[in-house]
Amino acid sequence: MRNKPFLLQQTILNVLLVLAIGASVVLSAFTFKSFGPTETASQSATQQSNQQLIQVFRPTQYIVTQANGQQHVVLKTDSKQVKTIRNALMSARFSDAQTTTVSTQRIEKILSTKSALVLRYPDVIPIDYFNTRYNQQVERQKALNFDYFVLALDQSNNGYFVNTKKRQITTVKVARLDDDDVWRMVNQLPKHTAVDFKTQQGRAELNYKQSFKLPVYSYLVNRRDPKMYVSALLGTMNQLVISEDGHKTVYTNKLNHQKVTYDPEWETVTFEDNNVKNKLPKSYLERLNLSFAQINLLQLNLTDTRFFESQNLGQSVTYRTYVEGFPVYFQSESGAIHIDMSQNGQQTSTYSLNELGVPVPNNQPDVALPSTADVLKQLRDAGVKPSDYNFITPGYEWLVNKDSQAAVNMVPTWMIETSDGWHSVTAYIAAKANQS
Repeated sequence: MRNKPFLLQQTILNVLLVLAIGASVVLSAFTFKSFGPTETASQSATQQSNQQLIQVFRPTQYIVTQANGQQHVVLKTDSKQVKTIRNALMSARFSDAQTTTVSTQRIEKILSTKSALVLRYPDVIPIDYFNTRYNQQVERQKALNFDYFVLALDQSNNGYFVNTKKRQITTVKVARLDDDDVWRMVNQLPKHTAVDFKTQQGRAELNYKQSFKLPVYSYLVNRRDPKMYVSALLGTMNQLVISEDGHKTVYTNKLNHQKVTYDPEWETVTFEDNNVKNKLPKSYLERLNLSFAQINLLQLNLTDTRFFESQNLGQSVTYRTYVEGFPVYFQSESGAIHIDMSQNGQQTSTYSLNELGVPVPNNQPDVALPSTADVLKQLRDAGVKPSDYNFITPGYEWLVNKDSQAAVNMVPTWMIETSDGWHSVTAYIAAKANQS
């Protein structure tokens, strides 16, 4: 997640945090309703911002665990059944939250709960975002973060918020939920690939038990005008100093100590805010709120964009394009959007100017990806040690279509994260072989 970041004047950000997401209490309590004819512009803006938030911070995959313990991942996260299940959760009531620190083995066991639905997030998110999406009020006064939610549908009335980073489980009681009805919906989900959970690099991770196939997708590319970012973040063009830095164009507002750099090679813009009045938010929730408020200010199309990863307790945040539940790599050097916040409050944000447009047909066959165990064996055989990398995951590579510069192909591959960023496993092993 090596993205560069961007940010705004502190006063604008404070207003955005009220309008775009509001304080964390508002996030927890807000109930979504249809726009009414008497609704004010402020209410409409808040409604729209919250809809963007629940879109960007929603689960990226669902895992269904049968009564016999077999698990399958669901990739179609926008199906009718998913919407029906969400509605059921919004009508349920969660209570009696109890948090304990446990072993990794216990984490694996909870994630493998029989007759259950598992909601998977690519990194830990604050409970406030779950509360906003599902109309709940779980642990509103506590800094609870999680990356999995396990809904037991075995008449136990239990739910589990799992933080695999801290090895914490928060158990809740779930009332006003018809287990049988939800279980019927769960079993109608389009199950794709057999999975389970195993410990990798000290954390319980989703394990692909066998080889599986993913399709190649092709899309036309929509390219945003970099001057849109300049005007939105810096002000009118006649207030700015424009200069060249090699192949890059730099727009500077000296009064506010802010600048935007346009890089035509990577097709990105980078916003730097070095205003001395900036301060680093204290909590993880406040930092994610700040990053999202900045994004929301630009009124971008976030249909395919998801929160992907945070580092340093939210000081570095990455958002990626997602295709069928998997993240997209090489859209830019650092993802669709990357935001960094320094200890003294200086902020840097990098945005890809490209977004997915209309899907177009292609004649390429599905790509067969090896199981997790086979990928780990490939790495061991190539002399790659566990200490050489942080994480491996299936994903899609953003590759320009050879037949049309206006189109892009999404090609499935295994990815590996090392200290210098993300690589395809194939390219990483080849590069290591060339070095020996």
